[in-house]
Amino acid sequence: MFLSFLSIFIDIVIFLSVLTIIIVVGSFFIIKNLQKEYKKVFRIHSKFEIELRKLVNLMFKFLEHSKLEPYHNVVIKQLPHEEKRNLLKIIDDVYQSVDESDEDNKYIVETYQNLEELRRVRDSKVIVYNQKIGYFPFNIYAKIMKIGPYYTFTEKTER
Repeated sequence: MFLSFLSIFIDIVIFLSVLTIIIVVGSFFIIKNLQKEYKKVFRIHSKFEIELRKLVNLMFKFLEHSKLEPYHNVVIKQLPHEEKRNLLKIIDDVYQSVDESDEDNKYIVETYQNLEELRRVRDSKVIVYNQKIGYFPFNIYAKIMKIGPYYTFTEKTER
């Protein structure tokens, strides 16, 4: 009787130990994966903000457009998402008046194209990242690590 109880107890302890090891190893890989994805999004987001700042400065300095004046001396990084979205709309409006064939505007055109490319890349990485942190078990670890979703700048289109 005692031996059978001891045998069952040892089996349960071994099972729980193996289960704990699996959970710890799995947690390690999930956390590393989340950190990697977060860093990807953070890097591209930082590049996007730098390019946005550069374009605002260029357009304000060379085109002297009054719509960009409120954003000239503002730290773009600290603006809320909706304000950045409005700034992008203003930049798109101002860019419509830029003569792309003019040699003086070549750097502005190049910077705008870089910004558009970064916006597309950033938004695609953000979508993948947001989907990942929405799924189990990543959502649990994202809450524990206190990392939240990013928002896209591309407008959703109805199909």
